[in-house]
Amino acid sequence: MPAIVSKYRRILIFLWFTALLLTGLSWWHVARLISESHTREISNAQRDLSNLTRVSQEHANRTFRAVDQVIRFIQSRYLEIGNKIDLTELTRKGVIDAELFPQVGIIDANGMYILANLPIPTPMDLSDREHFKVHVAADTGELFVSKPVLGRASGKWSIQLTRRITRANGEFAGVVVVSIAVDYFTRFYGELQLGSRGMAALYGLDGVARVRRVGDNDEFGTIPSDSYALAAINRGETMGSFTNRSLVDGIERLYSYRKIPGYNLFVIDAQDIKYVLASHQRSKEALLLQASMVSLLIVALAAALTRYLIQLRRAMYNRQRAQKQIEERNEQLNAIFELSPDAFVSFDSEKRVTYINPAFRSMTGQGTDVLHGCNELEISEWLIERCAPNLAFSGIAALHAKVTQGTLDHREVFELEKPVKRVLEVGLRVSSSRAVSQILYLRDITRENEVEHLKSEFLATAAHELRTPMASILGYSEVLLHAEFDEPTRHEMLDTIYSQSTLMANILNELLDLARIEARRSKDFRYTLVHMQELLTEVIKGLPLPAQRTAPELDLPAQPLYLMADSGKLRQALINVLSNAYKYSPKGGTVLIRAWVNEQSDQTCMVCIEITDHGIGLTPEQLQRVFERFYRADTSGKVLGTGLGMSIVKEIIDLHHGEIHLESTPGKGTCVQICLPAYTTLRNDNSVNVPLESIQDTRPGDFS
Repeated sequence: MPAIVSKYRRILIFLWFTALLLTGLSWWHVARLISESHTREISNAQRDLSNLTRVSQEHANRTFRAVDQVIRFIQSRYLEIGNKIDLTELTRKGVIDAELFPQVGIIDANGMYILANLPIPTPMDLSDREHFKVHVAADTGELFVSKPVLGRASGKWSIQLTRRITRANGEFAGVVVVSIAVDYFTRFYGELQLGSRGMAALYGLDGVARVRRVGDNDEFGTIPSDSYALAAINRGETMGSFTNRSLVDGIERLYSYRKIPGYNLFVIDAQDIKYVLASHQRSKEALLLQASMVSLLIVALAAALTRYLIQLRRAMYNRQRAQKQIEERNEQLNAIFELSPDAFVSFDSEKRVTYINPAFRSMTGQGTDVLHGCNELEISEWLIERCAPNLAFSGIAALHAKVTQGTLDHREVFELEKPVKRVLEVGLRVSSSRAVSQILYLRDITRENEVEHLKSEFLATAAHELRTPMASILGYSEVLLHAEFDEPTRHEMLDTIYSQSTLMANILNELLDLARIEARRSKDFRYTLVHMQELLTEVIKGLPLPAQRTAPELDLPAQPLYLMADSGKLRQALINVLSNAYKYSPKGGTVLIRAWVNEQSDQTCMVCIEITDHGIGLTPEQLQRVFERFYRADTSGKVLGTGLGMSIVKEIIDLHHGEIHLESTPGKGTCVQICLPAYTTLRNDNSVNVPLESIQDTRPGDFS
């Protein structure tokens, strides 16, 4: 059989190796064709784009030279005849091309716009303009090309080209300025056919765009300082090309740039890579389709041959599968016994131990090697030695007798004293199998016993707390039914009945709140985005204040504090704490509420609310019990309450993944600090762009 299996395996390996080899060769050939096509398209695009960039360079160069000729002519004439030069007449005669230069003018040495080929409605001070100040600072002898500015005379965006007017004695006499509309360049760039997402721009070496056209949109802006083209020109390169993803709009483009000789300017043209590779992409898709069809044909042929071989081996597989199922069943049973939290001890037909699972060793602290082979009497004695005298194990024989007699409940409970105290429930299962005659099983019910004990204590305490007001209600009701009293006495008794009824209703309501919170475990919590400052303000407005007491003072940060919380439950917790602050400060004093954001060491962020009173305070012993149900620090009866308020607060804060801490000094007051996970993505008020009520998170999990 192994030889047959090995033969089939070799055949299948050879078959699929051949299929994969043919498929790989097909895809290798296609990948090579695609690579060649990509390289060819990029090379052609670089050549064409370089030619377009040369055209852009020549266009800008010719434009600036024409402008410079006009500026030099006006500069010369102004030095000859001064303010007598008529720029309007020169424009009319065609000396100044009004289509190319919509506005030409002269700024005097004081920065006043004194002459222009267009009417100037009022005297205009241009001394603050960059194209004036640069010539005041120094005589560079160069044509200055400004950044795009909004013309004060024309009211349109334009580029200012200026030269300094210097008298023969070196005195500064003003500036000749020629304005070129930015759309003069963008109209030209629009004819370059760079594609819907292509780009053409004229940049200065200061990194600022004089004009920029992206697709059909005209833009201005600063080129990023790490631009490849700007860095290359600053290194002395006059032209070049590269491929990069735009730092402005994130589009990958093929770029070509050229510096304009004689000027601190350069032109840059770019085409979207997708536009450049459109033809290549169509060719690529066709080649991929062909390769896919060939691959599918090869795989289909290999699959058909494989199916034929599988049919030949089916009978052998069926036999192996049956054997494997038996092995898996044994492994599953072993895993169940090994991983079970309950302890199991199995006995053979002679009532001797054959197997002990790890849970038994964990419960009793005894190794398998000591008990293996012991009979049921020895096991019983061994367990009895480790039991508490008042709750000992009766033995396996007693359990066996219950099973034989048909007792419905043949389990029993005993208490181990070592290695640690545990309460165990033990039972016995009898089998007719030769391999396993019976199984002794033990379950740790220590926690269940503790829970039952806590429930009993809780019910006793609740009954006691309810019985006290009920006794007053019954007593005064009975007296009122069987005797007549004057109106003040009768009113006093009814007032007592009413106050005790209110106390009992409060106890029942708070018990129901606790039961609901524990049963649902935050499943009925509705988490929404809560603005903490607004919530605290609402709580204070609705807080019933004792007579002659002032509302709490608020010390809140200007920065908004947000968290994901059930606003109703959180409001209930805050009201409980504030009510205690007033109840336990009968002599008055200010109640202060502070809030802040606390950065934790684990990089989490907490919103903290601190409520401070100046009341009777708590001792260290009272602080340890403050969250116990029905516990009240004041046992005199002068301060009404149920003793459940802080228990409810603790449950609500825990279910919000928060923390609560108390600090108190007897006679000086108490400080309660509640910290809840902040909604950190909305901590900056500038990032909150949606209404609070539209953000909801009903998950009870960790939302910090």
